[in-house]
Order: sequence, then structure tokens, then C-alpha cells
Amino acid sequence: MNVARSSLKIAAARVGSLLLTFVGTAFFAQELGARLLGIFFLFQAVLAVSELPANLGTRIAVEKRISEGGPADQIIGTAIVLKATLLLLVTGSILVFQSYLNQYIGANVAGLLIITIILQESAELMMNVLKGELRVGETATLQFAYSFTWVGLGVLLVQFDFGVFGLVYGVIVGKGVQLAWAICKTSVGIGQPTITQARSLVDYAKYSIIPEIDGQVHNWMDILIIGFFVTQAAVGAYEIAWRVAGPVLLLTSAIGTTIFPQISSWESEDSKESLERLLPKIITPSLVFVFPAFFGGILLSEEILGLIFGQEFTAAWLALIILLAGKLPRAIRQIVGKSLLGLNRPDLVTHAALVDIIANLVLNIILIWHFGILGAALGTTLSMTIGTIHRTYYLSKIISIRVPYYELGWCLLSSLAMYFSLHIANNWIEITTVIHLAGYVFVGATLYSAFVLLYSPLRMKTVEQARDVIR
Repeated sequence: MNVARSSLKIAAARVGSLLLTFVGTAFFAQELGARLLGIFFLFQAVLAVSELPANLGTRIAVEKRISEGGPADQIIGTAIVLKATLLLLVTGSILVFQSYLNQYIGANVAGLLIITIILQESAELMMNVLKGELRVGETATLQFAYSFTWVGLGVLLVQFDFGVFGLVYGVIVGKGVQLAWAICKTSVGIGQPTITQARSLVDYAKYSIIPEIDGQVHNWMDILIIGFFVTQAAVGAYEIAWRVAGPVLLLTSAIGTTIFPQISSWESEDSKESLERLLPKIITPSLVFVFPAFFGGILLSEEILGLIFGQEFTAAWLALIILLAGKLPRAIRQIVGKSLLGLNRPDLVTHAALVDIIANLVLNIILIWHFGILGAALGTTLSMTIGTIHRTYYLSKIISIRVPYYELGWCLLSSLAMYFSLHIANNWIEITTVIHLAGYVFVGATLYSAFVLLYSPLRMKTVEQARDVIR
């Protein structure tokens, strides 16, 4: 598998998805406002929490076992039985507590939540099968298909006054399209479930449960707590800030998704040296957008939130800056965590995840109680940093980690040069329209790219990786 080419395919699909989602979310924010959009975000947060017991590590276990060369048909058949059992328990619980869920979210969506969780888990399982076959790049179209369907249908339904339900229906149809397409792409049939494969999947999945909980905790715990302590409008403003910060890790996420099955394959061949050679090549690309995004956020956070989404969302401008700062430990965490999982050490990821789950929960409750959405950003960033330190320590005990300090230092200096250039320009030209804002972002990206490419090792690495993609 060509890691560079697969990473580019994933990144390109996510760029398209993020652009669609960004434009769609801006439209929904303008049409629905912070409170109604906050209701939809709470629906997504509850969906994410429901996903945890519906999965329990089975998806990543399927990807791992297939990538090791196991009998794919039996693995899939066994996984379907396990997944159906888990979904039955989850959907039953939603039915029992539906009145409380509807009251918390702010709309009668419990029944729609059941449909969504079934479609989502089925689609994600089939995409993990493709990844296990080292066909990671082929999942890119599936990711884009969901975003395209959700945004397109959501915009249409909102215009016909479906309100929040229009967004929920868009999610359901999008997941259905994603599932159907994934089934068509999968080349492996469904085999007979076996006890042997069930034990194999459970043995790996049991160590993956806590890391998956950890990931969802960092993605949604702050939203869930804000929903309890503050208002739905605050949920809407904070989640918009979170989503504005999200694209910073686009390439990092693509790299992490791509390297896991490759590392898993190397681990089965006892080839740790291959990973030691790979890490220095992917650390800089994983962090290359983090530095300029943070400094750009310091300069433009209020303008981004106010001009694109509406003035009521500018309440989250400082939270946005803190969230952008938190992308540095999050980027490192993604690469290190995927490396540990690929090396068949989910136990170490579990140990680290337990620490930052507790830290995230405690810090968010305390800080949100006292500081609202600003506390949510602080709590999430601090707990993310704690978890990253733990994972990096564990990985350093298994392999030698070589960090390209000079390359990263040059990226930091380039970001500072970009910031001061834009700051000077901002004293002369006021940002009052989306066109002005887009111009500033374009100029900033151009300046940063130019500064980065002045450093010959980075210029050579860029050319080398471009050649890897083309081959």
C-alpha cells in the first residue's frame, strides 16, 4: 500500500467533505440560529455516546484481524453477529429512556436516533473491512458521499421548514447511502460465524474499548456537559468553534487512518524498523497546519465566527483560539495512538486513555461550571495534552522516536512571520466582509507556504512526497 497516495486520497475526500460541511453548517447557522443548531449538535453528541456500547472495539478489531491476513469472510460474519447483539441492547435502552433523551436534546428524536445508530454502525463496519484489506484510499469516496448527501438534503429540507428535523433526516439518508456503497465496494462475502473468530475479535476489542471511549469523550463530552450546565445556544456557539478548528487536523487524520493497517502488517512481520523510518517522515506533515492555524486564529477568530456564522457565535472566539492550540497535542496523539494500536499494544493505549478520560471529565465539569464554554475549551485541551504525553512515553519504550526538530522549528518561525505580516496588513485594511476574510486567509496561506518552502529540507521532502503520490 502506498501510504502517501492513500493519505492524499483520504485527505482530498475530507477536504471536500469539510468544505461541504463548512458551507452547509454556515447556512444552517444563519437559518436556524445558535439554539436550534445546538439541539442538532446535542443529537449528534448523544449519537456518538450511543455508538460506544454499540461498537465496543469490534470495528477496529475487524480491521486489525483482516489486515493480519485472517479469514475475512468468517471475521465479517462473526462481527455481524456481535454487532447485532450490541445494537439490540443499545436500541432497547434508547426506547426505555426515550422521554429523558428527548427532553435533554430538546426535540422528539429518540426514534430517529435508533435508525441512525443502526445505519451508522453498519456503514462504519463495512468501511473497516475495506481498510483491513489495505484499501484505505477507497473509503474516501464513502466519506464524501455521506457529507454530500447530508448537506444537500439538509439544505433542501431546511428551506422547506423542516427545521432541526431536516438535518436529522439528512444524516439518516447519508448513512444509508454510505452503507449501500460500502457493501458494493466490499469484495469479501459473509462467512459462517465461528467461536474462534469471536474470541479473536473480543481479545483485541477489549483493549480498544477504552481508547474509543477516550476519542468520543474528547469529541463530545464538553458538548454534553455544556448541555447540562449552560444553554443550547451555548452548545451551538461552542460546537461551531470546534468545527472551525477541526480542519486543522485534516492531513493528520488522513495519515493516521492510512498508517494503521500498514503498521499492523509490519507488526505481523516483526518489522519495527519500518515504523521507526516512517515516523520522522510523517511527523512534520501531521503538524504542518497546526502552527499557522493557531496564529491565524489569534488574529481572525472573531471575524471568522461573526461574518460566516452570525454575531451570536462570536461568544466562542476565545474558546476557538484555545481549541486551535489544543490541535498540537491532538495531532501527536493521533499518530502515536495509531502506531501503538498497529503494534498490537492496545493495552498501553488503554492505560493512557483511562487517565485522560478521567482528566477530561473532571476538568470539564469544574471548568464549565465556573467558566462556561471557555472552561470547556481549557478542559479539553489540558486533558488532551495529558493523554498525548502518556502515549508518547509508551511508544518511546517500544521503538526509537526521531523528531525532526529543525523542520518543526522552521514551521513555527514561518507561522510567526505570517502572523506579523497579516497583523501589519490588518492595521491598514479592515475586515468587514466574507470576501475580505477569504482574502486574508488566502494571503496568509500563501505567505506561510512560501516561508516553509524557503527551507531546503522541507522543500525536498515536499517534492519527494509528491513523487510518491504520483507513482
